[in-house]
Amino acid sequence: MTDFTEANRRYFDQMATTYKDQFAQGQKMLSEQTAKRRSWISDRWTDTEAGKGQEIKMLEYACGPGVVSMTLAPFLTQVVGIDVSEKMAEEFNKNANTVNMASKMTGYKADLLSEPAPLEFAGSGFNNFDLITVSLALHHFEHPDTALQKLAKRLKIGGACFIIDLVPHAGHSGHGHGHGHGHGHGHEQMIQQEFGDAAHTVKAHGFSKDEMQKLFQDAGLSVNFEYELLSEPLVFTKAGKTVEKTVFIARAQLA
Repeated sequence: MTDFTEANRRYFDQMATTYKDQFAQGQKMLSEQTAKRRSWISDRWTDTEAGKGQEIKMLEYACGPGVVSMTLAPFLTQVVGIDVSEKMAEEFNKNANTVNMASKMTGYKADLLSEPAPLEFAGSGFNNFDLITVSLALHHFEHPDTALQKLAKRLKIGGACFIIDLVPHAGHSGHGHGHGHGHGHGHEQMIQQEFGDAAHTVKAHGFSKDEMQKLFQDAGLSVNFEYELLSEPLVFTKAGKTVEKTVFIARAQLA
């Protein structure tokens, strides 16, 4: 685990038990918007002709409390949630139990992006997924390009990856496709202004359509790319202030 990933682990461990309440409005919006786009994300669900009678598995990486997993679990046979924060993985499991989905949903603490990845996550139970998602976490990844390349290897051929994240403000570029060097002090100041006490855990302001398409293509996710802005903003309260951010959902399939 790198120093940057460790900073994320500590930050989200500290806020895990209050995250659900602090971001309640935003999580409700994400759940509704995800449910609304289920057929856009994939045609293979347990209640569709394409998926009926089949095993359909999803991995939610950087799962947090599991709002996307809870939304989609009724239409899947198995959901694996993985987070670098042990406390967040615990919240994932608590929430799965609360919504009576514990038989389908299991959360684990792990860093799948480390070199090498943990051996205990190399087996079939943690590969050959039909769906992989990262929700409002890609901007926290030190190297989002490498992350998507590694996660894509855990998909079945034809499997879908969908990302929910922030749209960068005008004048702000996202992370780009390298390894985060050369941003300079100005970039760090903008991150600080935009993300406050979470700034030390953030690498990107968000991702444009072109940036997401490039990230997907470089990971072999080159089939049926789509990128949509969500119709509602992400609203939450931070340091006593109400914050609104525009959010996108993007999807593509493994070639």
